[in-house]
This record gives sequence, structure tokens and C-alpha cells, in this order.
Amino acid sequence: MAQREFKQGDLVYIPQDCTIVRPDPEYGYPSVVFKTEKPMTAVFMGETAENEYNILFKGEKWCALPNQVYPMSERNAD
Repeated sequence: MAQREFKQGDLVYIPQDCTIVRPDPEYGYPSVVFKTEKPMTAVFMGETAENEYNILFKGEKWCALPNQVYPMSERNAD
């Protein structure tokens, strides 16, 4: 599946039952793992060197797999 194209600031949708991780700021490895119990929204912040997506969720930076992140609408940030 081809990755979706997002711009920084786009509002994104993450479905129920997806796992996102919060990287340790000093070492970069996951320090917190969160599994969504219901659909949620986040802000797309960019892509990592490992081809994951950085998202802003509840005021903190998290990483999500591209196949778990969907656009909220056909038109996002300009």
C-alpha cells in the first residue's frame, strides 16, 4: 500500500485498536506504548527516518505506523 501524503499541521484520524509509541527524547527508543480504545484525532508533524509518522496527540509527540494514519478530510493544511 502506498503511503498517504500529509503536510505538517494536517489533522489526521487514527482508528480504534492501533498502537502508537512515545519515543524517549534522550535515547529515541519507545518509552511509552499506547493502544487506542476508540478512534482519535491527532496532528501530523512529519516523518521519521524509520518511515514512521510523528504525530501530536494530547500535547505530546508520538510515533505511528503509516498504515494507521488517515486524513480527516480530502483537503487539509495548505
